[in-house]
Amino acid sequence: MYIESDEKENNSIPDRSKCLELMDLYDMLPHIREHSIVVCDVALAIAKAVEICGLGFNFSRITAASLLHDITKTRSIKTKERHGETGEELLDKLGYKSIAALVREHVVPDDVSGDILSEGEIVCYADKRVLHDRVVCLSRRFDYLKKKYGKNERSILSINAMEQRMRCIEEKIKRLLKGKSVPGWESFLDLEGL
Repeated sequence: MYIESDEKENNSIPDRSKCLELMDLYDMLPHIREHSIVVCDVALAIAKAVEICGLGFNFSRITAASLLHDITKTRSIKTKERHGETGEELLDKLGYKSIAALVREHVVPDDVSGDILSEGEIVCYADKRVLHDRVVCLSRRFDYLKKKYGKNERSILSINAMEQRMRCIEEKIKRLLKGKSVPGWESFLDLEGL
């Protein structure tokens, strides 16, 4: 097993095979595993597309955070814990501090203001573009979230706020890619009809 060292933060990043092992070790349900794999594909596609704008990303960190963003989701179904927070705690204990923060951020990104696109925003946005194992538009994903989790006015307001944050990230990506030639990217961002 290869573990990449992240020298700036003095911790390690699990490679893809280690992430898959962790999914097994922590009993990730098959449908959550499939979702996470598609989220990873979307996150990497976003990072590679905006890389042409001169932004540098740690693709290993994005891969690991995307694959492990729901690492405690299976147990949260029973415990009702906040899986972003418990996922962060677990990965921090395992020594994966830099991806732990991204896992926490996949639920609510720290900050979506500004022109810089962060790795946390990429992972969070990718997660919100994947419904189960299909890439969908934000409207469809948030309609699903409102039906499943919108149990009261407070939860609906929270989901609406998250949708606005995702639309801010999407606009940021569109601004970064405006005028750039990235094959297939326009159709990916314009999925409102799906």
